[in-house]
Amino acid sequence: MTGQPPTPKKPTAERRHVVVHYHRADGDYAGLTLHTANGTTADFSGRDAYGAFAWLSPAEGTGKIRFTVERDGKPEGAERVVDVAAAGEVWTKENADLVDAVRPADAYPPQDTTKAVLHYHRPDGDYAGWGLHTWTGAANPSEWNEPIQPIRRDAYGLVFEVPLKAGAPSLSYVFHKKEEKDVPADEALVFSLYGHEVWRVAGEAPYLTPSLGGAFPMDLDPAASAATWIDENTVVWHGTGTGVAAQQLVYAADGGLTLRDGVLSDEGQWLRLVPTELSAAQQAAHPELADTTAFSIDPRDRDRIPEARRAKQLIATQRSDNGALLGATSVTALFSTPQQVQKGSTR
Repeated sequence: MTGQPPTPKKPTAERRHVVVHYHRADGDYAGLTLHTANGTTADFSGRDAYGAFAWLSPAEGTGKIRFTVERDGKPEGAERVVDVAAAGEVWTKENADLVDAVRPADAYPPQDTTKAVLHYHRPDGDYAGWGLHTWTGAANPSEWNEPIQPIRRDAYGLVFEVPLKAGAPSLSYVFHKKEEKDVPADEALVFSLYGHEVWRVAGEAPYLTPSLGGAFPMDLDPAASAATWIDENTVVWHGTGTGVAAQQLVYAADGGLTLRDGVLSDEGQWLRLVPTELSAAQQAAHPELADTTAFSIDPRDRDRIPEARRAKQLIATQRSDNGALLGATSVTALFSTPQQVQKGSTR
């Protein structure tokens, strides 16, 4: 024994399940099942705008899961792999051999922000007597003894729709059956984090989908850079992610930052980022980036911009409200950095 306290464990995103979304051009998902290399199977019982989805409940510490999508015992496409530590939700298509760890924005139409849609799944299939109680955020809060009833039941479970107060930032709710609550604590759907439509599994407060995830995958390869530092104070990338509470530019003067099991080898130095919008001049200068999400470096951190620009490694990160890393990508800077100069040198 050294007498030293143990090193605090870095927070990681809570992922009880791995969700696999699957798209077929003909929209026919009847009889499809997900098969893993170790013999686990799951039906594609969920439906959303992308297509169908199935989910697995991997054991703690599971690394990568190899799977095929099959119908009548015949695989559709090659075996695919999902890295559980890096993503709790992936998207793939028929006859593809890869998965995408980032929600494809073009596959999901804009949501109706006048209502919240909650999908409720009970593994035992017993939905008798279960309803939804709502209060803060609801246009018409329900009475406990008169819960909101589902508008329909599908292969996943019950579907509830709740009209919202104009401008409501969240909806407080509880699934219950008389005095029996689905989970002990009251719940709140925060629209800025999860959107207006979610899927829940009975007894589990975290959403099955959308699950926590960044706007870009966990990949520090400069060739796969998904973020661009366009001028002194502005960084952009596509998308927003799910459950993202904060984002940062992270730099390491001497480089060396790596990823393992969903965490960084070192936290580096941070420049905090705050949401902004591209100006007309910025859009004119970079028309190819006009549809990106823009962030401005927090004024409190701008005195360290020169230091960050000299660093050998620049990455962008997104984190949940408990600090868990949800996305990490190398940053392409539209100005010279030591890393870029070194790459371009012929000496």
